[in-house]
Amino acid sequence: MGIAMARRVPDEAKIKRRLDEVLSLIPCPVAGCWGLHGADTTFYYDEGCEYYVLEVWPVGVEEPAEHGGNGHNQPDLLYELAEFEFTDLIKQVPLDHLHFSQRRGVFEIGWKEGGQDLELRVHIHPAETDDEI
Repeated sequence: MGIAMARRVPDEAKIKRRLDEVLSLIPCPVAGCWGLHGADTTFYYDEGCEYYVLEVWPVGVEEPAEHGGNGHNQPDLLYELAEFEFTDLIKQVPLDHLHFSQRRGVFEIGWKEGGQDLELRVHIHPAETDDEI
C-alpha cells in the first residue's frame, strides 16, 4: 500500500492578485494608470499552455466633443492604448517572454513565479461589445 501524495492546489485568488499587481506596473499612456478608466479583464487557467492568464482590454474613452465644425455628426472616437512602457515591469519581474502580435493586437508577457507559469495578455484595442458586432 502506498500513500497517495496530495497535489498542491494553487491559490487562484492569490495568483490573480499577483497578475493584477504586475499589470499595474505597465502604465496606461493615455490615462497614466489603469485605475483611472479601468480595464475589462478575464482571469483563467489556459490548459493548453498550462498558464494562469489575466487577459486585459482597455476601456474605450469617448473623445470630448469640440465646439464648432460643419454640423455633421462624427462617429465617437476612442482613445486606445497604443503605447506601453515596460521599463518598470522588466526591472521588477523576471520575464520568460515578452511578445507582441500585431495581427491580434496583444502583448503576451509571461514569467514563472511560485512554481506557476503566469501570463498577462494585454490588448491594445478595447473589447468589442455585443452592440458593436
